[in-house]
Amino acid sequence: MDHFLHPDRNDAGKYPRGITLLRNAAVNHRRSPMVLPWLNEQTQRMAYYVIPRQREQLTSVRDLLVAFVGPSLAKYGYDVPVALDRPNEAPILERYGTGSTFVVQATTDTEERKRLRTALERMVKVVERSPERAWSAPKPLGRLLADFEAALLSGAPQAAETLLQQIDRQGGLSPANVKHLEIRLLAAQGRANKVLALRGLREVLLQDPPVPVKDMVLSALFTAYIEPALAEGELAGAVDALKAPDSHFSLLADGDLLALSEQAVSVLLVGMHGRGDGEELSRSIALLDTEGRGDHVPDALASYRRRAVPAGTVETKSAEPDFATTAEPEPEDVSTKTSLNTWAEIVKAVAQGDKAAFALCRRMDVRRGDTPVQLDAVSDGEIADVFADLTDTEYEVVWQYALGPFLQELTRSDLTFRQTLTTIMRSIVNQRCDPANLAVLDLLLELFLRSAPKAAEYEEFLEQLSVRFDEWVAPETAGQALDFVDRLVAWAAPAPAARVQTAQLLFGPLHVHMRRLDEAYLSTARSISNELGLGLEWPERAPSENDETEPVVGAAQILVYGLDEGVLQRVQDRITRQFPLVKVVLSTEKVASKHLKETARNSDFSVVITQCAAHAATNCIGQYAKEIVYPRGAGSASVTHAAITALYEHAAKQQELSPQLR
Repeated sequence: MDHFLHPDRNDAGKYPRGITLLRNAAVNHRRSPMVLPWLNEQTQRMAYYVIPRQREQLTSVRDLLVAFVGPSLAKYGYDVPVALDRPNEAPILERYGTGSTFVVQATTDTEERKRLRTALERMVKVVERSPERAWSAPKPLGRLLADFEAALLSGAPQAAETLLQQIDRQGGLSPANVKHLEIRLLAAQGRANKVLALRGLREVLLQDPPVPVKDMVLSALFTAYIEPALAEGELAGAVDALKAPDSHFSLLADGDLLALSEQAVSVLLVGMHGRGDGEELSRSIALLDTEGRGDHVPDALASYRRRAVPAGTVETKSAEPDFATTAEPEPEDVSTKTSLNTWAEIVKAVAQGDKAAFALCRRMDVRRGDTPVQLDAVSDGEIADVFADLTDTEYEVVWQYALGPFLQELTRSDLTFRQTLTTIMRSIVNQRCDPANLAVLDLLLELFLRSAPKAAEYEEFLEQLSVRFDEWVAPETAGQALDFVDRLVAWAAPAPAARVQTAQLLFGPLHVHMRRLDEAYLSTARSISNELGLGLEWPERAPSENDETEPVVGAAQILVYGLDEGVLQRVQDRITRQFPLVKVVLSTEKVASKHLKETARNSDFSVVITQCAAHAATNCIGQYAKEIVYPRGAGSASVTHAAITALYEHAAKQQELSPQLR
């Protein structure tokens, strides 16, 4: 504590009156979060490091900061823990670990800084003196797991991380199953190295985890070790990497090739070569050729290719069960063979608890783009009727297992399922408005608008979507609200009046509290309002008396990755319009190409939209990027906000490291 606040290292320590209350609270209190001021007088950077007393209190501390500070008093940092990578942050990182701390950034205005300090002091006093309470109402485990899956599907990794913390804190899952979910979250973000460095990974693998977990770990091995070696023509180097004790490959060496992704298959083939088992390697390659997956074989192993193996000479293993989702054990054997031929049958089977249907949905999630069930085998009306007939309990199960694969297939298809999308959207709107649901609503809106609806369908969808806007639209959810409006602007409107009315409903609460929006959100709101001709005036942020000390965003290069080209283009336009010296490189690639590697390596940071992203590409970015930023949503407003915030952070760090550049 005293080390961090020492005046030789922290200019805030020169002003005892400003830090005494917070310092004493950090030392003597036991329930309120620790709040440590930081000041660099040379760069005029003022921030408060807010650290929960216990790791499981991250979510509740975030809620406290939103309530006491929010966008009214802080520039950013009050809603998401940050990476601690500045020199002065080393003591906090060493003691409390990564993802442990909120860094609430103050503005440069003296009066606003005083109000921020007062608010934080009030927060500490109120929490310490208040009665003991539970910080969140318990939710059924099944709902938490369903929301976790929905957040991952819709590109809201922060919401998924918060839900994972709540699942862990609430209990009901074994430690191994919680680790399975953690691996899933890290894999969705392309954090291969963190997957391999996960504490307790060996113990998880010793318990023979489900196929999706094995696939994610194998894919992480491919990204971190195998792909770089193969790219350099070093097959021996790839083999040596698998032989290293910390690779854990010996616990993954056996697996059904046909149930795994391309990257995982490559790792297993390299492992066969490393064991000197040429016969098994040849049979495996022949099997892949027979199944039409021969392009998954690394070029360095092509010499093992023979003729196709006669039927029956290669044994395949049955698929393993999915992630456990309740405290009850899952069956150990779930056959890969199933009579489910349409999505209507799959959804019905999942709703009824059919384990084979669960396994089928998980294989779709692992092997994206290789789904055995085609969308055109069922009509829009038929699948809509299936969703409409689900009970609340059945809907929760379908949400968790089948909705993700179904929507992923829909994103890759040219087919239109407007009636089905409207039915799903109506079910979500009428249940709850939490971050996971809002993220799924954004995806449903995107898919619906993409289907070129007729005027009556368009009006009905927007009318249902607008049912509960007043319950969730606020400055704290400005990103989600602006994402919705921006999607309406980006696509043709068969009923322009309905579009304008929906936009006005979304903008209403934001306009009332417009002084609480930061520059990035204000800029987006102003642009959309003008495009729709709403006649709303949004303020220009008044310059503060110390505006010259604000970090100046100079020349920089950033990579923005996602699969929606329209979103990426709007993000690029807005950033380059505001920051002409910033080069924004866009990518929608699904493979780890040489161009993607070089772009990630040469960019100051990368913004990754995880919504339905290709694992090979996100893993590649995670391996080569200097820094990765994950937006809170998949729409252009959320992505632009994340990028601009990161640009200011990058400029501030450069200014701290090189004061002479000011």
